[in-house]
Amino acid sequence: MSAIEAIRNEFREEVPAIRRILERVPNDKLGWKPHAKSRTLGELATHVASIPGLIENIATKSEFAPTGPGTPAASADEIRSKFENSVKTAEAALATLTDEAAQADWRLIFMGKEILRRTKLQALRTNVLNHIYHHRGQLSVYLRLLEVPVPIVYGPTADENPFIK
Repeated sequence: MSAIEAIRNEFREEVPAIRRILERVPNDKLGWKPHAKSRTLGELATHVASIPGLIENIATKSEFAPTGPGTPAASADEIRSKFENSVKTAEAALATLTDEAAQADWRLIFMGKEILRRTKLQALRTNVLNHIYHHRGQLSVYLRLLEVPVPIVYGPTADENPFIK
């Protein structure tokens, strides 16, 4: 199996769990945040929904210079729609990326300064997959604090256990 195939397969395996978490985001709590220094639920969920879209940038460009945190979605439905579009964009980009092209450098630029330089393959792992795992975990904690049942990600949760009926 090629390195890009492995990334693509892992991404595809993670999409349903991300979708389950985003499906639980309550529309009436998008402005809630657990701490003054934290993002709101809407900001965090929008970020999680958008991360897969970074795959297109990594696959097709040599650098990325973010312009800001972006505008949080106005509704939970918009968050879920953003995620589905982000996944489609990611799939299309991964379908065209070769292992050879994935060895090219990719840079993250912030305010005109290079923050990091990695191969595209490394960037897919750390800047997309690991990034998703990190923020998906945060999002599950937000749900727990809001008393929203936390769905299965890798195994049973206190709210969902397929082994106990």
